[in-house]
Amino acid sequence: MLLDEDHVLRALRALRATWQPVANADALAPCAVTGVTLLETELVLVRFADGRLLAADVACPHKGARLSAGCVHDGELRCAYHGWRFDPDGACQSIPSLVEPNAAKMALSHLRTYAVQERYGFIWVLLDSTPAADGTVATLPEVREFEDPRWNYVVGPPMPFAAGWRREVENYLDMTHFAFAHSTTLGKAADHRLPPMEITETADGGFQMDAPFPALASPAEPPGKLQSAHHRKQRGYLPNFTTIRQSFADGDERVLLHVPSPRTRTSCTVFWSLAISPNFDGPPPATQLDFAVRVLDEDRLMCENQIPAEVPINPGRGGWGVLVMPGDTLANTFQKQLRRWLTARSSATSAPPAPAEKSA
Repeated sequence: MLLDEDHVLRALRALRATWQPVANADALAPCAVTGVTLLETELVLVRFADGRLLAADVACPHKGARLSAGCVHDGELRCAYHGWRFDPDGACQSIPSLVEPNAAKMALSHLRTYAVQERYGFIWVLLDSTPAADGTVATLPEVREFEDPRWNYVVGPPMPFAAGWRREVENYLDMTHFAFAHSTTLGKAADHRLPPMEITETADGGFQMDAPFPALASPAEPPGKLQSAHHRKQRGYLPNFTTIRQSFADGDERVLLHVPSPRTRTSCTVFWSLAISPNFDGPPPATQLDFAVRVLDEDRLMCENQIPAEVPINPGRGGWGVLVMPGDTLANTFQKQLRRWLTARSSATSAPPAPAEKSA
């Protein structure tokens, strides 16, 4: 049987072949340069004046200076150390110390780049764009409400978690912590008892849960719209793209997105957003965003105070996770489907593949 460390290495390799968010799109202005970490890989992220994006290994091929400390100069990324310049495709265009640099040296100085796209208000990076054995390539799930102009779509501030991405997913799937972890916000009127849940496995290998939000019918303090009873349809797209559709009694709806993007094995950044149905009878979007930040920060505190910092992929018999309760059914479904998803990709080599360069 594989040790959990082997499973973790497989998971890191498998996630390299999936799109992961690395920044909010509006945080990267034209000519902005920044550094991000994805799956223990440091990257430089650049938006050029014409809107084109570049995601590449952060180290300059000359002396290893972080290109995230550089700038966009004359339409090119310029290294802060020796002024080497790179175009939006990562090709080296200038080595100032050489009057006539030869073509071979320039070619060797090409940055290792990665596929990058902007969608749903985020910038996404694909570290390994090699097609799967069946010829398919990675795509993002389609969520029509996020691109429907009739809906009010807002993107929240990214929130770093000092906990692993699976830990955050499990928290997001938990249906029995509202009354305790969120006692002053979302769970102000929550019932601690387990609601009836219908959990199904989806054709794409993910999962879906249909359940009522466990709100008390007559709490001492009447709940606000966002805390009131509603129906929840939670959809998990493996490995870590999760949506919740909230349907209220008056017909209003909200669709929330959570993607815990792994920085390291035991840390992640949660990228999240919210789509609000037309003519929503409730708090304005700004208020809903502030409320969601408070709820997410409560979740962060819970995740960061759990041991271990990351959920084992393959818990040992008699070890962590043996005291499983009925309320853990959805999280257990995620873990089971994730193990299947990883097994289907078990033909990967023991070392992370060399990422393909982004085509021009």
